[in-house]
Amino acid sequence: MAKFRYPTGVRPLLIEETARRRRIESRFVDVLERAGFAEIVLPIIDYAEPYTLLQARDTSKQSYRFVDREGEVVAIRSDFTPMVARSLAPAITKADLPLRVYYRGDVIRCDASRLGANREMFQIGAEIVGDPSIEADIAILRLASDLVREFGLQPNVVYTDVAVALPELRPVLATKRMNGDVPAALRGIAEKLVAGSAAVDDIAPFAPEAAARLSAIAAALPEFELHLDDFEDAGAYYTGIRFRIYDAASRTKLAQGGRYDRLYETFGAPAAAVGFTFTIDDLFEERRQLAGRTADSLPAGWEPADLPAGSRRYAEGE
Repeated sequence: MAKFRYPTGVRPLLIEETARRRRIESRFVDVLERAGFAEIVLPIIDYAEPYTLLQARDTSKQSYRFVDREGEVVAIRSDFTPMVARSLAPAITKADLPLRVYYRGDVIRCDASRLGANREMFQIGAEIVGDPSIEADIAILRLASDLVREFGLQPNVVYTDVAVALPELRPVLATKRMNGDVPAALRGIAEKLVAGSAAVDDIAPFAPEAAARLSAIAAALPEFELHLDDFEDAGAYYTGIRFRIYDAASRTKLAQGGRYDRLYETFGAPAAAVGFTFTIDDLFEERRQLAGRTADSLPAGWEPADLPAGSRRYAEGE
């Protein structure tokens, strides 16, 4: 008997939803190409082995893997960033750098901890490759926040630097609790991180480069929020700044990114890189939050046709 339901976490997009997604996609592409980014297209599957050491344990469990007909272990794409590095590293030369690229497509993840969560997600991301400067960090942060504003939303950008997360401090940052394993020399900064009162000057003695970078970002982008205690033990390839972007009104996470200066070296081409990824499904969620608004009160750049059907009736005053 044929099954009429789809696997958990996946569903088709029919005519209206497809049109809405394509409109969002085209606006992203317009902004990125105006900023000098060129598109690359990546495969949906690849061998699993090249990425093994780049993924945290929990992240690797989220990817779908299978053995192909040749007996090779193959994984469906679950993270764009390492795949971008693997594809570009063999092809780029110093003369090509710095390079600005963007990508788009589906990622497939199995997250057992989020019941009902989408497993298939459409993402758009961008990277600056071959530029280790603070200016590149600032450019990526500013571009990502501008993309949020492009859709009439107010970005709330939270950033930190992974250099703060020394191995001795990671249990403290992960649990936000002190423990007896913290060395005496780090107890002062550990206590401040737990209390949320740590400042850039506090990390300068053991992470001077990170402190200088964070100070420069804070000076250039004072509206963004520095949270030194923000720690996520995932994405093992990050080496510098990490950031998340939320819709300021609903606190929905819209994008995340950071710096990964050793990732390309893993695939044979030493090159610094910084970038971000948006999950387009999260922008769809923001459309649902607009239910109940009139057409006159929609954010700049939004039209009733961009809303899901149920919300659109309210926006059009039906």
